[in-house]
Amino acid sequence: MATTIASLAFLATGFVVVRGLADVKNASDVINVTGSARRNITSDLAVWTFTLRSSDDASLQAAYRAFQAAQPTIEAFLRGQNFSGAELRREPVNAGPQPYTVIEDVNGENREVQHTRYAVSQTYRLQATDIPKLQRAIGAATAAFVQVSQGGVSVETGDVEYLYTRLADVRVQLLQEASQDAQRRAQAVARSAGNTVGAVKNARVGVFQITPRFETSVEDTGSYDTTSLEKDVTAVVEIDFVVH
Repeated sequence: MATTIASLAFLATGFVVVRGLADVKNASDVINVTGSARRNITSDLAVWTFTLRSSDDASLQAAYRAFQAAQPTIEAFLRGQNFSGAELRREPVNAGPQPYTVIEDVNGENREVQHTRYAVSQTYRLQATDIPKLQRAIGAATAAFVQVSQGGVSVETGDVEYLYTRLADVRVQLLQEASQDAQRRAQAVARSAGNTVGAVKNARVGVFQITPRFETSVEDTGSYDTTSLEKDVTAVVEIDFVVH
């Protein structure tokens, strides 16, 4: 079991604490190794969402008419980008009241008065493994969005999310590579004191950090950056090796 844990969970690139090397006559003496392994990855999937929304109107019918008038422009833009059915998803149309409160003079007193307006919206989700294609579509969307905004409809856009779909495989590979590195480091320290490294006594795997390329900040609970195309994946573990 200890060997299995070692092969999957060793990770070290920098920090080694040695306990008991002055007198390593019993198996309770250990080398504590903490370190990391890193892999550079390039995102292989991009996701972008935008929402077509009618301006709040006094009636639901008026809001829906404005929304319908803008739809052909958006659909023409999407057809021009040649997205497949798997790459484009249209969320259901949402329509409903939008209550709001204003301060009004009522018989000489300022009071909060509640009013209701109506809005109609629909969210579009674009995702593609052809990332340059999606980036070109985002650039081309500006003209369509400006056109519909002139008809009393707005478009709310989200940030592009850059994802990596084979992350599970990378994690396994990182742990395998780091286990060999951790063993080499532990052996080097043990040899300097005339000892040898034995079995794993404890192994504690830390959280994975997925950060923008060359980013140095990390989070205690782990991080998963979706803002950058190029990323670094880093894993951390702490290992106690028995020394003889």
